Amino acid sequence: MTPGWVLHRRPYRETGALVDVLTAEGRQRGVVRGQAKTAQLVAFMPLLIEWGPVRDLRAINRLEPLGPSITLTGNALLCGLYINELCVRLLPQDEACPGLMADYGRTLLALASGDPQPILRRFEASLLNQLGFDFSVAHTSDGAPVEDELRYWVHPESGPRLAPPGARDAPFGRDLKRVQQQAFEDPTTLNLAKRLNRARLNALLGDKPLQSRLLIQGVSQ
Repeated sequence: MTPGWVLHRRPYRETGALVDVLTAEGRQRGVVRGQAKTAQLVAFMPLLIEWGPVRDLRAINRLEPLGPSITLTGNALLCGLYINELCVRLLPQDEACPGLMADYGRTLLALASGDPQPILRRFEASLLNQLGFDFSVAHTSDGAPVEDELRYWVHPESGPRLAPPGARDAPFGRDLKRVQQQAFEDPTTLNLAKRLNRARLNALLGDKPLQSRLLIQGVSQ
């Protein structure tokens, strides 16, 4: 049986559910039939999953709890829904991601008891790295080394490029390096990481907004 986490479920026929799960083999989709098994599709609970034969739509034959459900409430719950939606929207189906699978479990545990902002920034970075958008600030897009005392614009795909003199909104090279090091105890670094991650995520998400992000914004207003 395969360890996994439920990312999203929706009704399928009378008593079933179509479900996206995160496993070491990537985001996988299957169908669960029957009310008893559908009731086992609990978010934020580690599961063991027994898959049926490979078809266009695979059946999930059996589910077993691998551990207790991680209790998320309030803002932490919204953050959990946010990372689930990111995974469903951005992860290709059936593309192995064992590192991200491990980071997902650690992220849920951390959200249950910690400040969500640095936790989310680290998970976003892990997801972007899985998607091939890892954040490197060793060199600019034209090959020059990034220097601490110069300012840079950061393109979501091509990376840093030297900002013109007087571009006071552009971050310093030293700040970009702190983002790469995930030195999030500094509020300035944390805010910059949020801005840079959001730009890269938005480039991948396109025009359709994240419903979880809209919920978070509504609660914070």
